[in-house]
Amino acid sequence: MADQVKHPQALGPANSSLFTAMLSGAVIPMALSAPVIVLGFWITRSARGGLASLLGVCVAVVFFASGLYVMKRVTNANPLSVLAGAMAVYLGQVIFLGLVIVSLSSANWLDGTAFGLSILAVALVWQLSQIRAFMHLRKPVYDQTGDEHAPDRPL
Repeated sequence: MADQVKHPQALGPANSSLFTAMLSGAVIPMALSAPVIVLGFWITRSARGGLASLLGVCVAVVFFASGLYVMKRVTNANPLSVLAGAMAVYLGQVIFLGLVIVSLSSANWLDGTAFGLSILAVALVWQLSQIRAFMHLRKPVYDQTGDEHAPDRPL
C-alpha cells in the first residue's frame, strides 16, 4: 500500500467558500460605510439627496453582490475560465451601472449627483474590500502530487 501513488484531484468546481469569504469581506465594510455615505448626502443635499443616495447604495450593492453570485455559479477551477468569467462579470457590471446612471440622470425626482456619487463610493469601497479579502485568503498555489516522500532529485 505504501507504493501506491496519490494522483492529484481532477479540476472541479471552484471552492464556494472562496466566494463566500470575498462576499463577507466586501459586505461588512460596505455595511459600515453605507450609512456614512447616505447620511453625508442627506446632510449636504437634503432629504432628496439622501434618498437618492440610499437608492444608489442599494443598486450598487445588489449589482456587486450578484456579480459574486454569478462568479460562484459559472466558474470552475480552470484559471482561464475564472479570468474570463471575472472580466465578463466586471464589464457587465460597469456597463449596466453606467446605463442605470445615464437613464436616471434626467429624472427630475432624483438627485442625480447624489445617486451617481453614491454608486461611485460603493464601487470603490466594494472593490477595495473584495480585493483585500481575496488577498487574505489561504489558497493553494499548486497541486500536491503525492510524491513528497520521493528521494531528493538534483535541481
